[in-house]
Amino acid sequence: MHILGLTTLGDSAATLIRDGQIVAAAEEERFSRVKHHSGFPYRSVRYCLDEAGIKIGDVEHVALYWKPWVLRHKALQAVKSLAISRDMFRARLDRGITQVSDSYLRMLRYPTLIRERFGPGDFRFHYLEHHLCHAASAFFVSPFETAAMMTMDGTGEDTTTLFSRGEGTRIRPLGRVKLPHSLGQFYSTVTNFLGFDMFAGDEWKVMGLAAYGKPEYYDFFSRRVLTVNGGSGFHLNIRTLDHHLAKRYRFSDELTEALGPPRRADEQISERHQNIAASAQRVLEETVLHLLNGLYEQTREENLCLAGGVAFNSVMNGRIMQETPFNRFFIQPAAGDAGCSLGAAFLVYHGIRKQPRGFLMEHAYYGPAFTSEECAARLREAGLAFETLPDEEMLPRVARLIAEGAIIGWFQGRMEFGPRALGNRSFLADPRRADMRELLNKKVKLREWFRPLAPSMLEETSDDIFGRPHRDPFMITVLSVREERRERIPAVVHVDGTARPQT
Repeated sequence: MHILGLTTLGDSAATLIRDGQIVAAAEEERFSRVKHHSGFPYRSVRYCLDEAGIKIGDVEHVALYWKPWVLRHKALQAVKSLAISRDMFRARLDRGITQVSDSYLRMLRYPTLIRERFGPGDFRFHYLEHHLCHAASAFFVSPFETAAMMTMDGTGEDTTTLFSRGEGTRIRPLGRVKLPHSLGQFYSTVTNFLGFDMFAGDEWKVMGLAAYGKPEYYDFFSRRVLTVNGGSGFHLNIRTLDHHLAKRYRFSDELTEALGPPRRADEQISERHQNIAASAQRVLEETVLHLLNGLYEQTREENLCLAGGVAFNSVMNGRIMQETPFNRFFIQPAAGDAGCSLGAAFLVYHGIRKQPRGFLMEHAYYGPAFTSEECAARLREAGLAFETLPDEEMLPRVARLIAEGAIIGWFQGRMEFGPRALGNRSFLADPRRADMRELLNKKVKLREWFRPLAPSMLEETSDDIFGRPHRDPFMITVLSVREERRERIPAVVHVDGTARPQT
């Protein structure tokens, strides 16, 4: 049985499974070269079909991660915002009209569009709930027979946070938080306040910058902006901090009176900006820890699965693993919306077709691979000089170059699924050099000075580096490095003494 899963808004992607095993998975941005590509993933679908050696006529089911007709709640929230501010209402109205005309109506034509582009097929098309796809993307590929689950992002159709329990081939929702209350929208709004761009996925920058600051504004955020509401809820005060206005870099008087003026994109980062980032990061962490403690009390599960864009916050994840009652954790490498293509496929296979589970996601290498001959041909086309070496000669030479301070572009095997470079499309460098972070950020990655680098390490060395055994093949957690080890690997130790390892 072939099932094709699709993500088609931001971070569009496709995943193809055969009899419950992943055959191929890839994000459209890897082909279009447009970060966070939005739109139907035509090239990703073509790759998946080619990788499997099949045609669309061989696919029994196609699953989309969205129910485009679920509009009532968003429309109601837009009307309610009119009582607060006309500008707030206009921002929602403009966004809603664009989404409906450009995205949601087009989703209803996807079965026809697929057949027009890829040929005839008798597949059954499924429209699935966004957050259930997030939950399925984590639980059904995890090692757990049962688990508590929390998915959190900007928003799905109307839900922003879903609490659920996985049991075998079933996902049972336990509770949900709906718009306008959103952890993802809170963090992305702060992202724009700090002069970054939420549409470019700059939330990473806030997390990295937070380590340089102090949570000076934590009380303001936790009392006036993002507050917990009982054991399994939270409240986002849009009068103070509104996501839709922030898209236009417009902010409330209350916010600017408390935090000062928003940072311009070309403005030097100050201590105040660092402290705002630290405060937002802290209130996000404390809110999620509170919610997960409540989820544990409700489920008494030892296992926890997380998904959704907020689950990429690796600093938060490190605290979750150390400060919640759960004992085992699983977050798959494409935890954001791209991973919903994975979840949609497995939700059909297990949830609808009732097929037994038998797959464990142990790596992220499900994208295209290229032969040495193909690479050589491209190098010749580009007029670049190169030499071909056997592994027994190449590997020692690469190790020697790294030890001498070189930066290596490492390209091997199949491409990673998800945003992390996990060894198949990576830069390699010596972590012992204190200047290596600046060199990579400034001259190679061309990004901000405060962005951290990650250590790639053997799992058996984690106890020596972090003071505890740790397994993380997907580079999804941040842990504190033992103080006596920090000077040995300064390039991968962040300013607060932490690191985000891949084991």
